[in-house]
Amino acid sequence: MGEILGLAEEEQLEVYRGVIDLVKSRIEKAKSFGKRKKTKKGLDIDSLVNAIVEKIGENTLRQFYKEKILSRQDLVAMKLPASKGLSKINQGLFGWRIISGSNHIDCRSEAETHYLKVWVDIGIDSIKIPKDEQYLEKITPEFEKLKSGIDQIIDNYLGSILDQKLKSQILHQVWQKIFSSQL
Repeated sequence: MGEILGLAEEEQLEVYRGVIDLVKSRIEKAKSFGKRKKTKKGLDIDSLVNAIVEKIGENTLRQFYKEKILSRQDLVAMKLPASKGLSKINQGLFGWRIISGSNHIDCRSEAETHYLKVWVDIGIDSIKIPKDEQYLEKITPEFEKLKSGIDQIIDNYLGSILDQKLKSQILHQVWQKIFSSQL
C-alpha cells in the first residue's frame, strides 16, 4: 500500500483500522438480519428493531425524560401536533413555531421550540415540559445531542433500506419500543 498509494506507515495503519471498524460494523449489522423468521421483504423486522434498541442502550430519551423532566415539580402538559415527517422551526413576528405538515404549535421561547421539536419528530402526541425557562435552556442542548446520537445509530441500521414505507415502519417500531411504557 505504501508504494502504490504513497502512504506512510502510520497512514497505512489508519486505513487498516478503518477497514477493520467497517467490517465489524457490517458483521454486527448482518447479525441483526440473521436467518430467522423473515417477515417483510426478507427482513426479520422484530430482530432488527431489537438490535437497534439494544445498540441504543440505556441512554435513551425516555431515560433523560424520567431523570431530567419528570423529577421536577413545575411541569405543564402540552399537546403536540401530529407528526407529518420531520418538522421545522420558524421564528416569526410573534414568536417561535414548530410546523409539521399543515399542523403547528406556537412556543414561548427558542429553547421550548427545540425541546418540543424532538418530541414532534418522534411522533409523541403529548409531553410534559418544565415551566422554568432557564432550566429548559440548560438541558435542551444535551437533549438534542442525545437525540442526534440515537438518530445516527438508527441511520446506520436503516441506511441500506430503500423502501421508505418499510423504513418508516421500522423507525416507528423502534421509537415505540423505546417508549413502551407511558411517559
